[in-house]
Amino acid sequence: MMLLLSAQQPRPTRSGRSQHRKFNFRWKRWLVSGLVLVVFYVLMDKVVMPAYTRHGQAIDVPDVTNMTFETARSVLEEHKLKAVKGGERYDSRVPPGYVLFQEPSAGSKVKTGRRIYLTLSKGERTIAMPNLVGGSERDAVFKLNSMGLSVDSVDYDYSSYYPDGVVADQSIPPGTEIPVGTKVRLTVSLGPMPTEFIVPNVVGKSLDEARKAIKKAGLTVGHVVYQESDELLPDTVIEQSLEPGTRVSAGDTLDLVVSKLPRGQTEPSP
Repeated sequence: MMLLLSAQQPRPTRSGRSQHRKFNFRWKRWLVSGLVLVVFYVLMDKVVMPAYTRHGQAIDVPDVTNMTFETARSVLEEHKLKAVKGGERYDSRVPPGYVLFQEPSAGSKVKTGRRIYLTLSKGERTIAMPNLVGGSERDAVFKLNSMGLSVDSVDYDYSSYYPDGVVADQSIPPGTEIPVGTKVRLTVSLGPMPTEFIVPNVVGKSLDEARKAIKKAGLTVGHVVYQESDELLPDTVIEQSLEPGTRVSAGDTLDLVVSKLPRGQTEPSP
C-alpha cells in the first residue's frame, strides 16, 4: 500500500520546474548585483575618490612674500606648487621685482600642483619731472602740487634773460624720473641787476616778502630781531634799519625788526 501511494505522488510539472529556475536566476542576479555594488563602493571610496581629491596630499602654502619672483618660484616648486605672476603694483616699501602679495595666502591648505598667484612690486611710483623754466613762479608751484610734488625752497637771483617773476632754474632737470612726493628747489628771476640801489620800504610786509624785495633792490638782509606783538601777525616787519628811498651801495645790509606772538600765546588755527 505504501509503495502504491508513493508511486502515485504527482511529479513536478514542466511549468513548475520553469518557475523554480526563474527564481534561482533572479536570486543569483540579485546576489551578483549586490556584489558589484559593494565592489563599486569600495573602489570609489578607497581608490577613485582619493585619487581625484588627492586625499592626504594637502600641503601648507609657504610664505614667499618679500622674495624675488625667481626665489619664490624655487620655493614653491620645492613644495610641488606652481608660481604664476598675478600682476604688478607700486609700493615704496618693497623693491621692484619682489613679491608683495600671494594668493592663496601663506598657511592655506592646497593640493600639490596648485597655482600660486604672485603680485610683484613695481617699486616707488615715479613721474617725469616737468619743465618749469620760463613760466611764472605761481604756475610752477601749481604744476608741482598737481603732480604730487612740492616746492622745497625758492631762491631769487638777477637774470638778464628771464624777466622778473619767471622761473630761471630748477634743481631737477626736466624729464628726470622722480618719486612722487619729491621736493624741488626753484630759482626765480629778479630781472636785470639794478643800476642804482635804493632802500625799499618793507615795513608791514611779511619776512619772506621783505627778503625778496631787499634782494631785488640789490641789498642784503642783515640781522633779524624779533619783538613781541599781539596786534600783528607773526613774522611781520615792524622796523627797518635804513630809511626807504635812501641811496646805498650794492650789497649794503638792511636790518629788520619782526613781530612774534607774546610768550605763552599761540597762533589761532585757521
